Amino acid sequence: MASSRITKRLGVFGGTFDPIHKGHVAVAEAALESLNLNEVMFVVTSDQWLRGNPPQATAEDRFRMVELAVENVLEFIASDVDILREGSTYTVDTLRDLRAQLGDSSELFLIVGADSAISMDRWKEASVIAELATIVAVGRPAEQFDSGLFDNSHPASGAEYVEGPMIDVSATRVRDLFSTGQAVGDLVDEKVSGYIEKRNLYHG
Repeated sequence: MASSRITKRLGVFGGTFDPIHKGHVAVAEAALESLNLNEVMFVVTSDQWLRGNPPQATAEDRFRMVELAVENVLEFIASDVDILREGSTYTVDTLRDLRAQLGDSSELFLIVGADSAISMDRWKEASVIAELATIVAVGRPAEQFDSGLFDNSHPASGAEYVEGPMIDVSATRVRDLFSTGQAVGDLVDEKVSGYIEKRNLYHG
């Protein structure tokens, strides 16, 4: 792509977001700032081929929670592009869809965890993923990630590294807190927490 044609740097952050929590938002904020992105798109997946367990909440509920979590951040967007696609969800299909929608005016940055970046050579059409987007590996401050350690054929060989926040939270922990009636505090956005309670999600 000719740099003169690029008008937007768009981060693509996919996940089940079951539910979205402050750790997810902090990762997006770190990528946004570190890479000078214009926007970060939260792509809610309907399925993930590397996951053995399906999400507990429906795709529609998870998408709505993401909408609520990011609605007050101008640079954040909730996307249901994967939910609307029939069949299994693969990252390469998501990027192809976005490229078809956006044309060549946007430069795509695929935001993944450092551990996921390391195993990307097992992803469907991994080499195409690396052609469609710059890989962004987000890791903890103490984590070491060197894209130069990978063979040139590995998708992560040209990855950007972003030091992520030290936030001890996971979607599993959040679900457990809701299922046992414990306080979640500020682990999730207040509007998301209210939606979970209203929809009686994660209560066994």
